[in-house]
Amino acid sequence: MHSGQKSHEASELMNDILAQVATNTETNRNAGNAILYECVKTVMMIESETGLKILAINILGRFLLNRDNNIRYVALNSLSRVVNDDMSAVQRHRELTCQITFLAKGNTGATILECLKDPDVSIRQRALELTYQLVNSSNIQELVREMLNYLIVSAPEHKAALCSRVSAVVKRFAPSPKWQIETLITMLSIAGNHCDDSILCMTVDLVTRLSELHAFATHKLFRLLRGELPRAQIALMHVAVWCIGEYGDHLIVPSHNNGESEHIYQAIPANEVLGLLEAVLRSHLATELTKSYVLTTLMKLCNRLGEGKEESINLIAQYNSSLSLELHQRSCEYKSLLDCKWGDMLPKTFARTPALQPSSSVEKTTDLQAAGQPTITPQQNAPKAPSDLLDLNNLLDGTDGRCAKAPNNLSRTDTDLLSDIFPEASSMITQDNEEAPTRSQRADLQITAYDKDGLSIVMCIAREHADHRIVNVTCKFFNHTQRSLNKFIFQAAVPKYVAMEMMPASASFLPANSLGRVTQKISLKNTSPGKPLKMLIKVQYNVGDNLVIEQVQVPPFPLEHYSS
Repeated sequence: MHSGQKSHEASELMNDILAQVATNTETNRNAGNAILYECVKTVMMIESETGLKILAINILGRFLLNRDNNIRYVALNSLSRVVNDDMSAVQRHRELTCQITFLAKGNTGATILECLKDPDVSIRQRALELTYQLVNSSNIQELVREMLNYLIVSAPEHKAALCSRVSAVVKRFAPSPKWQIETLITMLSIAGNHCDDSILCMTVDLVTRLSELHAFATHKLFRLLRGELPRAQIALMHVAVWCIGEYGDHLIVPSHNNGESEHIYQAIPANEVLGLLEAVLRSHLATELTKSYVLTTLMKLCNRLGEGKEESINLIAQYNSSLSLELHQRSCEYKSLLDCKWGDMLPKTFARTPALQPSSSVEKTTDLQAAGQPTITPQQNAPKAPSDLLDLNNLLDGTDGRCAKAPNNLSRTDTDLLSDIFPEASSMITQDNEEAPTRSQRADLQITAYDKDGLSIVMCIAREHADHRIVNVTCKFFNHTQRSLNKFIFQAAVPKYVAMEMMPASASFLPANSLGRVTQKISLKNTSPGKPLKMLIKVQYNVGDNLVIEQVQVPPFPLEHYSS
C-alpha cells in the first residue's frame, strides 16, 4: 500500500512536492513523461487535493497531444481508470482539450473524441471505452453522434458490443423519446445486422407506446428503407416492415410533426407503399422470416388502407405454391381470409397491436460505467479457464470442499417482440428440469446470492419435511442488461460434510432482460447439523467476444433451514 493511502497527514506532506514535480518536469523526452506518469498515479492514489487532481488530469490531457501512440494510449488508459474518482475533473479536461484543438486546429487528435478517428485501432478502442464512461444527460447527443460515426468505420467484430452500449446509454439518458427513436433507427440503418434482438424489440416497443410518434417513425423508416434497398440492413428491414403494417395509414397523409420543418413529410400514394413491400420481397437479402413479415403487413394494409387491395392479394398469391411451408401456409390462409364471408373478422384479426404493458418487476438501475453491461475481460487476453473452475483449496475457512458443475446441454432460439406481432412457430426455452414443487417441500426463504454488473442470482430455499437435513435450492438467474449472456456456467462448492447434487440449468445462456426465466436446482444434505452451511459460487459467461468470471461467497443460510 502506498504511504499516502488512507493517511491524510502523509498526503498533505506530499501535495506540495507532487505539485512542484508536476509543474517543473520537462516533457520533451520520454524520461520526463515517465516521471509525470508516475506523478499522476501517485496523485490519484493518495488523498490529494482536488486542484492537484485536476492538474494530474491536465497532464494526461497534454499526453494526448503527443505524437507517440504509446503515450496517447497510456493517457487514455489512465483517464479511464480515474474517471470514477473524479468525474468532474475528467469532464473539465474534455472541455479544455476540445478548446485547445479548436484554437490550434491541429490534426494530431488532441481530444478524446478525435481519438475515435485515430488510425491505431487500440487507441480507437480505448477512446471508445472512455467516451462511454463520460456519457451523461448533458452530453448524450454529442457523444452518441460520435459513437455512431465510429460505428460506421469500426471492425465487424466490435459492432455488436458498440450497438449494445449505444442502446444502453440512449435508453438511460435520452433527452426525449423522439430523439431516442431517431437514434435507434439510425443505428439500425448503420449496423442493424450486428444488433442484438433486444434492440429491435426496444425500438418496436418504444414506437408502439408513443402514439404521437407513430407517423414520424413510420415516415422516417419508409424513406430510409426505400433509400437503402437493395442493401438495407436486415434489422432495419424488419422494423420498417412492422411499422408500415401497423401504422401504414399514416403514410398516405402528410405528417407535420408539431410543425418542425426538418420533419415535415409529404403523403405517399398507396401504390408506392405496396411497391416498396414488393421490392423487399424480391430483395436477395430477404429471408423467409422477412417475407413472412411482409405477407402479414400486406394483410394489415388491406385493413388499413382504402385502396390497393387487389395488388396486395396478387403479392400474397405469389406464395401459394412456395416450397417454404411457412410462406405457403400464410399465403393460403391469408387469401382465404380475404374472402367476402370473412369480411367481418378481418378488422378484428388484423387490428392494431396494443402497447405492451411494462413488467411488474422493477428493472435494476446500474451506474454509468455499467449501464447495463457487465465488467468484461478481453477473452484473447484472459488465461485459459481450467476444466474445474472452482479451486477449493484454502477456501471455506480451510475445509476441503466439494464442487459441482452441472452440464449445460440445453439449447434454445431467441424469441422477440416481432414474433408476437407476426405469429410464427418460435422455439421457446425448454425447461425440462423445472418441476412443480412437491408437497414434501416448503419454499420459505429467498436470498440474493449474487448481484453484480446486471446479473443477479436469487436462491429460493425449501426444506424437505421427511428429512430436515436436506435443503432444496432453486437458483433463479436474472439478466437485467440489454445483451444476452452466452455460454453461461454456474458452479457451487460446499464443505466436505455437505452432500450436494446439482441439476443441469434450464438453458446455457441468459437472454437480455430475462427475469428468472433460467433456473437451476441444487439439493444439499448437511451431514453435520451442528456446523454452518457455507457455499461458494462461481459464474462464467460470455458477453460478445469477452469472457467474464466471478466468484463470491454466498451469505450464510439461516440455521433453521438446514439444522435438524
